[in-house]
Amino acid sequence: MLALMSVSASSATIGYEKNPNLRDASLRYEVGEEHKLNLKYDVYAGGFKALNASLVMDLNKKAYDLQLKAETQGFIGGLFPWKASYNTSGHADKGLLVPSVYTERSSWKNNEKVTEMDYGPNGKVLKSTTQDGLKVSVERDIKDVLTKDTVDLLTGTLVMLQSVKNTNHCAGSFPVFDGKRRFNITLKDNGTEKLEASDYSHFEGEAMRCTLEIVPVAGFQPKDQKRGWMAVQNHTEERHKLPTLWLARMKDSDQVVPVKMEIASAYGSVVAHLSGGTDD
Repeated sequence: MLALMSVSASSATIGYEKNPNLRDASLRYEVGEEHKLNLKYDVYAGGFKALNASLVMDLNKKAYDLQLKAETQGFIGGLFPWKASYNTSGHADKGLLVPSVYTERSSWKNNEKVTEMDYGPNGKVLKSTTQDGLKVSVERDIKDVLTKDTVDLLTGTLVMLQSVKNTNHCAGSFPVFDGKRRFNITLKDNGTEKLEASDYSHFEGEAMRCTLEIVPVAGFQPKDQKRGWMAVQNHTEERHKLPTLWLARMKDSDQVVPVKMEIASAYGSVVAHLSGGTDD
């Protein structure tokens, strides 16, 4: 969901403990019973349906698999034909999430870009491979300033959701490496709100309202401020309103997931709603 709008010791546990952002017990990954969520989202921009998305979370005590897919729709899809998929798999080591393989695939018009990151058993990034059209680049021995104590985007999102699940509070800074850049996903509490079901939204109930900010740390170029999420975030800051994310528990699994997101833009509000899905 966040992508719509992005350990290096003898054990993963040691790597996490060296990072003050991940030391708190509130970040511990604890799953009582295996469950799988298949969630659907509709995104509207200026009142028009702009994008469909799906989030699959397959979680058990020892491992996790996440998949996020998104594609522009309708009139906006005709003007901006874009689609993407994000996948990650990993395991849990003493309550801490350690990714194994992360793959990101996106296409814009006729150009396709694929990024894959491979991790060692302790969570250290071993290799990052990017294929952009016909150009392929492989990075090994990536600088610690970019990768140390980080996880991939989807694992970082799951760590963030786990923190909110454990504390009932939106707070924290969660370090991510996307293959080129390091940044923090930062959450701040903005109260709670009771959401009503509607023709747009499948969810009804109490939700935690959080402000969301991506904070660049390393590897960013000036051009990165004018594209992707940073461009979106800069638009919202100009309007004195950070992106807002509503998080809530699913009834069956008790898993915390995004149920709504809102971004202020030059073209009006962009709003994502949880529009359907299953919680098994």
